[in-house]
Amino acid sequence: MALNNVRFVLGQGGLGRPLAGQDYISGLVFYTATLPSGFSTSNRIKQFFSVQDAENAGILANYSDETQATATYLVTAVGTTGNTLTITVTEPGGKVVNLGTYTKVVADAAVADVATAIAAVINAGTATHGYTATVSSATVTIKARKGLGVFLNTGTPVTVTIVGTIAGTLTQFTGGVASLQAVWHYHIAEYFRIQPQGNLFVGFFAVPNPYTFSEIITLQNYANGLIRQVGIYKDGAAFSAADITAIHGVCNTLVGQHKEIIALYAADISAVTDISTIADLSVLTANLCSAVISQDGAALGAQLYAAYGKSITTLGAALGAVALAKVSESIAWVQKFNISDGTECDTLAFANGKLFSDASITDNLLSALQDKRYIFLRKFVGTAGSFFNENSSAISVASDYAYITDNRTIQKATRGVYTSLVPVLNGPITLNADGTLADTVVTYLETEAERNLAQMVRDGELSAEQVVVNPTQNILQTGLLVISVSLVPIGTARNIQVNIGFNVSIS
Repeated sequence: MALNNVRFVLGQGGLGRPLAGQDYISGLVFYTATLPSGFSTSNRIKQFFSVQDAENAGILANYSDETQATATYLVTAVGTTGNTLTITVTEPGGKVVNLGTYTKVVADAAVADVATAIAAVINAGTATHGYTATVSSATVTIKARKGLGVFLNTGTPVTVTIVGTIAGTLTQFTGGVASLQAVWHYHIAEYFRIQPQGNLFVGFFAVPNPYTFSEIITLQNYANGLIRQVGIYKDGAAFSAADITAIHGVCNTLVGQHKEIIALYAADISAVTDISTIADLSVLTANLCSAVISQDGAALGAQLYAAYGKSITTLGAALGAVALAKVSESIAWVQKFNISDGTECDTLAFANGKLFSDASITDNLLSALQDKRYIFLRKFVGTAGSFFNENSSAISVASDYAYITDNRTIQKATRGVYTSLVPVLNGPITLNADGTLADTVVTYLETEAERNLAQMVRDGELSAEQVVVNPTQNILQTGLLVISVSLVPIGTARNIQVNIGFNVSIS
């Protein structure tokens, strides 16, 4: 038997503190007619805690769902011994890939022999350049390497350079179809790159006509209302301000069901040659939705853009940043949210492919786009990295809910108050003889309502809070108990002014 002593048993739950770590729970909505292998029409949603989970569910970056473009070269004249034929392909970014040089030998006496030899040269270099070739009679069919999608379908990327009298007919690449899995994988990987401890519900839904975005409700219901922010990638379909209003409406419906959620929207703006003409979102009243229009300009995001021919955007990274942030933190906070890893998102572009280095992208244009309430990446002189310009919502800057931080903060507050007060619903309320609320009731209600709000203050998500219950309200006649909650949010240093100058002395 243990020695006699005074022992303590620690209780749990007496403070009613909210569970830690739900603000990062996120969702992604994709639209497709072709599902990854781990999904089916009766199993469209899965929960992932890592990129590996997504890959295990068949969302792969190996371009297995891509149709590679093909080109042909019909040999019509064999030339003479020593003649040469070199085939090159111009890839995204102007990179010229040499598929090899064929040199005519005596044994290649017929056009079919020359074609076979050209194909052999190409295949000998497959490990280096990724292209392959087959032969049918005198025709060489060249298959593009994986990852190029639709890029080679347009223009004249193939060049045949001949020294001598070898001759033939070149048909440029056609038939390339991009990998959608690679795009989906990119956004999921970008989410987990920014928020490595993420919790992500991913849903693949049939392409609707028209888009109503009711799939957000399906996804949130599957997650039992746990999703705090959802990204919507309108795969290959054009951007529309009406979409943002529709998404806000769906999110607002969920708010009314105590399943609070905000949304990030990304769609195709590849046809918008002048980014300054994009719709003004400040005239909308869609504070529960934000639009992301930035894109990587030189790394994987840029490659996917070239291969898909549609906007890729930085949706996954933006969703990851929101998931990483406290509800009170702007994803534009330079100290915390560097979106570049030194390669991805280090060269900036808009999702129409226009690089920020282009002369048309001026500070005035960026300011105008920010005023239109768009989210995109930017640079700061002397500071390494890439950073979001703002965390704007699609509503006037004058609104109390103009920013993602405003909406996430108020939603967390309402969730906390709701959780505290649901047990009181339909409960007895003791009154004084004059019909006013008893002091004990007022104290109890105020304490319960502010329990989770006080935790938000301690966590640095609110500056201050106050809950007031008016004891003179006539609950007997109305059956309505009114509780007033006032919140002081955390501020954001959007601009910093430094007054600096020379003086003859400093006192």
